[in-house]
Amino acid sequence: MLDEKYINFFEKIRLFKEEQKKQKQRGLNDYNMVNVVRKENAEVGMHSNVIYSLIDPDGLHYQDDLFLQIFIKDVLEINDFGNILSVNAEESTNENRRVDFTIKSSNYYIGIEMKVDAGDLDNQISHYYDDLKEKASKDSNQEVIIYYLTKNGKDASIYSHNNQVKYKKISFEKHILNWIENCQKEVRNITNLNEAFENYKDIVKKITNKYEGRVMSLEKELLKKENFGLAKEISEAFQKAMLEYKEEQINLIINMVKEKGLEFKTCFPKDTSIEVLSEYIIKFLARDDHYLIQVFDKTGYGLDVDKLKKDIILKKLINIDNRFKGVYSKVYGQMTINYQDVNDEKLKDLFSKLINLKDEK
Repeated sequence: MLDEKYINFFEKIRLFKEEQKKQKQRGLNDYNMVNVVRKENAEVGMHSNVIYSLIDPDGLHYQDDLFLQIFIKDVLEINDFGNILSVNAEESTNENRRVDFTIKSSNYYIGIEMKVDAGDLDNQISHYYDDLKEKASKDSNQEVIIYYLTKNGKDASIYSHNNQVKYKKISFEKHILNWIENCQKEVRNITNLNEAFENYKDIVKKITNKYEGRVMSLEKELLKKENFGLAKEISEAFQKAMLEYKEEQINLIINMVKEKGLEFKTCFPKDTSIEVLSEYIIKFLARDDHYLIQVFDKTGYGLDVDKLKKDIILKKLINIDNRFKGVYSKVYGQMTINYQDVNDEKLKDLFSKLINLKDEK
């Protein structure tokens, strides 16, 4: 009889799944339209475009410099910024490099270099500083500051500045999330803008590993201290049970092979995959819930099969079962068949037809 601790655990998981289903029925979801269009770690396609669209005073949000002023306060942490003169994305330097963002005021010339997953380039920060310093000298001689924006506020590589330039570290995890939340407070009643910030906040949380989702996660439930040990024990038992189950499925094929007096050999993964040697090589792989069946050429195993011959044999295979497909160049055809869709009689019939493939019309 099953131990009571397992019975209680499975009942707890059943109740968890019921509550998870109710949450989804109530409309909770993790859909994010912005994330559909771009992956969360896309620097230019995602973060540069979104941030610039919000800090641009002339942006379609029609909030003038509201979001920019909050950005200056929360991200740049400057109190005497002065009059804003320009905000640019991808500003070109005298070496045809591009600074992710520049913000120029009467007092400061700011350059922001953003790194989500990309690596640093040689002299990148020092070059940006020198370029903006030269531009500032021809303007109002503003103070130049380079900011280095990363997921968690890491240091820039030494070869990007060679200790020649001081830069300020800022992070998505702290500064950008704080900026987003304070912007939301200002536009809480403007539905589309609030939703846009909410979507971007979720994306920032994803790249900084802070996103938890709105629907309860079974994975996180299992990782809780009170569940972890038992979940690990059940997982290990399940993996062992699945291996035994797949071995049983392969043994059904082995018994048929032996009845026909055919040669066979087990192959990787051991005990869950065999190759039957007839006029062709017929390979059976036992997966979690289905067989994968592949038909190879016997004389050139592992090599590309002749295309004309493949067309003829694939047609025969499809006549046997229309689930056969000509998926790649080294097989005549392959198919999958779920264990639940086949009984001993059907399996024997399919096996018999495959080993007599050459006689198929």
